[in-house]
Order: sequence, then structure tokens, then C-alpha cells
Amino acid sequence: MSEEVFKPKTAALYARFSCSKQREASIEDQLDECRRWCRRNGYAIVAEYADYAMSGRTDDRPEFQRMIANAGESDVVLVYMMDRFSRDPFDAPIYKRELAKKGVRLVSAIEAIPDSPEGIIYEKLLEGLAACESRKTSLRTLRGMRGNAKKCLTNGVRCFGYRTGPDGRYEIVPEEAEIVREVFLRRLDRESVCSIASDLRRRGVRSRAGNPIKDTFVQHMLHNEKYLGIYSWGGYREEGGMPQIVDEVTFARAQLVRSAKRRDEEDWGTFVLSGRVLCSKCGGTMAGTSGRGKSGKKYEYYSCRGCGEIKPVRRDWLEGSIVSHLRSILSDRDEALRIAEMCFDGMFDDAGKRDREEATRALREAESGLRNILNAIEQGIIAPGVKERIAQLEAQRDDARRTLASLDESGMSVADFADFLQFGATLDDQNLLDAFVYQAMVFDDEVVVTLNYDTEQSEPARVSLSRVRTVERWCPVGTERRTLLICIGGTVFIRYKRAA
Repeated sequence: MSEEVFKPKTAALYARFSCSKQREASIEDQLDECRRWCRRNGYAIVAEYADYAMSGRTDDRPEFQRMIANAGESDVVLVYMMDRFSRDPFDAPIYKRELAKKGVRLVSAIEAIPDSPEGIIYEKLLEGLAACESRKTSLRTLRGMRGNAKKCLTNGVRCFGYRTGPDGRYEIVPEEAEIVREVFLRRLDRESVCSIASDLRRRGVRSRAGNPIKDTFVQHMLHNEKYLGIYSWGGYREEGGMPQIVDEVTFARAQLVRSAKRRDEEDWGTFVLSGRVLCSKCGGTMAGTSGRGKSGKKYEYYSCRGCGEIKPVRRDWLEGSIVSHLRSILSDRDEALRIAEMCFDGMFDDAGKRDREEATRALREAESGLRNILNAIEQGIIAPGVKERIAQLEAQRDDARRTLASLDESGMSVADFADFLQFGATLDDQNLLDAFVYQAMVFDDEVVVTLNYDTEQSEPARVSLSRVRTVERWCPVGTERRTLLICIGGTVFIRYKRAA
């Protein structure tokens, strides 16, 4: 008769500490209770697993997954309470089944679940209670965080340039705020996001999480409204809810910047017409391309990266030709005055026009009435109440004159603006192109440039190597046109012969 080999019962212990701030047993307390259970019931411990600061509502727990993978090494998996195993109503039965396939039971150290049909009901009840309590905890936490948001508290959200102050609200970190302002100013200077991030990494600047600065970090910084002092959390938004680091103008301008190519110790031109030079074959934009040839000579072209059927056009020739023609237009005083008048027509809104028209009409009526009264007096006709009527008309005249003077003082005169167009030092080539050029369509042998205004010339104007086709009237303000300096509209086509 053979002897039976005695095999001791074995257990694998699993403990979990939630990321919740509610009071609960620590990892060591859980493991101590499980060890006492094993001693009382004669189980040998073969392994211990513990997840720190891990929610039971997810199965993405490293030690939990390792314990499931090693299932079969023990007879039971022992937990302090069933909710330590899982708080998710779907995960718990799935992973219990995985253990059961390996012949492993899940046991609670302090919850006495009977080994009977009734025990199944009791176990399911515990699982449901754990899931319910988890959901209630989540709702309580979310409700508290929403209340915090209304007080503009940080809610644990970190942002470079700020820290959590004693009152729980954002406060500025001076040295980080200086870096934020530096990033925005460098972006306004058209430096690329990649270049800025690379320089910050070289200088040892790190994010609030302690990570090296990446391109995405700088990109997010440039679009983060928190730097405008706008607090936001979970859909709640409040302007002025936190300290402001960047002013509105700088922030808005930074959103419109396109990067310029930068190379050390090299003077590269700016592609002012980037995004406005179009390929006539495919309709796509012709991007700025620069580099050096085999001989070392520098080249800068607008080239199509779509179909590639249109030959690249030299940047200096295209921009120079357009600037030269625009300068020739503005050299004509009458033409400059017409453009200035058109700008002023666009600058005045409907309310401003109505005020000017009403003041002009009131002035005309007052002066006409005074003349009529004086003529009547000279003829010896003096009606009752003449003095009162004269006083009323003089008051109306003076008031109308003051209104017109106030409207005239609200901006420069047409002549002053024409002077600026002709001689303004700040109206350099780049601003001129930005203000006047709507788009340039490149063909095989010519370029059609659409400007933001038209002329009144009845015959096509002829300039060197170009011809101009005009329309008959001045066009109103083009509200959808992209004009940065002069807000004017309309269409004129200037055809330039391509340079050899």
C-alpha cells in the first residue's frame, strides 16, 4: 500500500492601495491580515503582489496582470477584501473565470463567504457593492472638483509658468513666466517651434512634470489660453480667473506666425507671399524653397510641391517686380489720394457715416436759416421771436461744427494718409506686399497678381514688361480679403513676363 504524498495548501497574496484620498488600509496592513489568515488556515504563501496608487476600476495594473499571468502557482488568490481585487462590475467576473480555469479560487481574508450556493449570491453582492461604492466615490470627487473649478482652484492641473498657491489657486513662477514670454517673442520673430524647443532642451529647461522640452510642449504653450489669464477646467471657463503672463496682442499675433527658415550665420530672405502664390496647373500653393546649389550659390524660389508642372519662380524677381509696380502706382499723387479716400470710406462704419451725414445736414440747415433771417431783416421784415430763432440756429450750427470737428479728429486726414502711402517709412516692401497683394497665380510664361483694390484707369496701363487690366469702378471693402495694413477690396490683374 503506497503512501500518499502530503501537499500543503498554497496561497498567492494580492494587495492594492487606491489613488483615492479616502481612508483605507495600507498595503502592509492588507498583507499582514492576509498572512494571519494563511497561518490560521494552514496555507503556505508562494507569492505576494501589490499595486500602489492604482484604481480598482481598471485592470491596467502591473502587479495584478502579473498575478493573473502566474495563475496556477497557488491554490487560492487571497485578498484583504473583494474590492481590492476589482471594483469594475465587468472585470471581476472575467478575471475570476481566468483564475478558475487554472483551478484557483479567489478568497477574502475578512469577508466570510460560505462555500455553498448561497455564497455565490453573497459574492456577487459584494462585487456589486464595490462597483457601486467606486461609482459614488467618483461622482463625489467630480462634484468636488467642479466646485473647485468655480473657485478657479488648480484641481491638480499643472501648467508651466504657474504653481499652486497657498489658497489653491494658480500663482506665477517668475523664472518660468520669463521663459513663456521669451517663447512668444521668439515665435513673433518667426522662429520655428522645433528650434525653440531644441534651445530650451539645451539650456536644461524642463516641463512641470520634469521632462525635457519637446516640440509639442512649445506648440501647446503657444495656444494655451491660460497665459491670457483664462482659467478653464472641465468645460468651465472664466476670464481673469488666474494671473496673466502674455498680453492679448502678443498671443493673437503668435497664432498667425509662420516659421521662417533659419541657418546659423546665413542671411535668408523672408517669403512674404507664402500661402498666396498659387500654381495655375493644380491650384495648390507654391511653397518657399531655399538652399544652396553645388556651386554654393544661394537660391530662393516659390515652387509647387503638388503637381510640380510649373517651373519654380524666383522669390526676389516675383516680389521685386510687384513692389516696383506698386511703388509706381503710389508715386502718382492722384492715385495715392484715391486709394486713401477708399481706405477712409472703408474705415467709417455705418454709425460713423450716419453721424457725419446728420451733422452735415444740421450745419447746412442752420447756415441756410441764418442767411434767410438776415436777408429778411435787411429788407425790413422782422417777425416775432426772431432773436430766439437766431439763438436756436446758432446753437445748432455750433453743435454741428463741433460734431464734425470731433469726427475729423478721430483719425488722420485723407491727405495725411496719402502721404503715408507715398513716403511712410514703415511702409516697407513687406508691409506693401501684405497690404496690397491678395494672390499671385503662376503660369508657364507669366504671373497674374490679384491686388486688394482696383483703379479707375479707362485704358490698360503699360509698364516695363507688364500689362494691367482694370475694371470700371472702385470696389467696396472686401471683408473676406486678407489685408493686414489697408482694409480695401476689389480686383485688378497685373501680368508680369517671367524673368529669364
